[in-house]
Amino acid sequence: MDRFMAIDAGGTQIKWALVNERYQIEERGSIPTRTDSADWVIDDFCSLVEPYRDVVEGIGVSMPGVFREGDSDGVVGGGGALNCLDGCPLGRILRERTGLATTVDNDAMCAASGECAVGALSGVGLGLMVVIGTGLGGAIVVDGQVLRGAHDLAGTVCFAPVDVRRPITFGTVYGDYASWLALRREVCAAKGIQESADIDGRKIFSWIDEGDEDARRGLDAYALTFDNMLLAFQTILDPEVIVIGGGISAHPELFGALDRMMDSARTLPIVPRPVIKRAGGGNDANLIGAVRTLLRSLGRERG
Repeated sequence: MDRFMAIDAGGTQIKWALVNERYQIEERGSIPTRTDSADWVIDDFCSLVEPYRDVVEGIGVSMPGVFREGDSDGVVGGGGALNCLDGCPLGRILRERTGLATTVDNDAMCAASGECAVGALSGVGLGLMVVIGTGLGGAIVVDGQVLRGAHDLAGTVCFAPVDVRRPITFGTVYGDYASWLALRREVCAAKGIQESADIDGRKIFSWIDEGDEDARRGLDAYALTFDNMLLAFQTILDPEVIVIGGGISAHPELFGALDRMMDSARTLPIVPRPVIKRAGGGNDANLIGAVRTLLRSLGRERG
């Protein structure tokens, strides 16, 4: 059975997996992300591939940034938390250094593609993927394929403005109000404590699991904002389903809060109540989607 290397790079960690042609993960691991220089990141990618170079047919990379469809050089536009790679022809460099076919694509688009193959977007005519991370990723799916748009920005929900009277800039967009960092901000405010780096999603949801009412109140405030955002997407796209992915999507309490607060958010009956589902592939959706993108470039796409 053919195998492929999938790499999903974020600001905190680089996840990798060996994925077979049926999108089953056979091995996996992760390393911390070094974001100080492009050379370091590329060296880390190559170090992950090297032990498996003789047993994989190619590399599929998922990471933040804007990527032109069909760009064999895989030039990184932006790069988000990996902005040290901005302008880097990452796909060409990895292909030359490893000798393997390589594709590079946006992480949210990879997640949506993975969900089309084996997750909650399978068989969906029109769907939206929203990925909660340090920022906010998004992608639109039409009949099993990711809609890219004229500039490969379709579904980039992170930069949608929260106030149309103000310029679009960091601090005034959905990514600032709906990321997991926004959840931390709401929970810490409700508890009357300072935000700190040691307060992560696991700690927040452990507080909620232990019955911390302040933490739950913060979660509800975050969920109300998130629901307001989802209703805006519902009016614009009218998707059949909105799939939520990212690290904190593993916690059922998040979806309970989204459901609980939707009645408060949805004040116009003409706007349909969104159908919200958790990503079936969980945090693996990016990895699977990266391999699906690779297979498509090789003319061997499945799903």
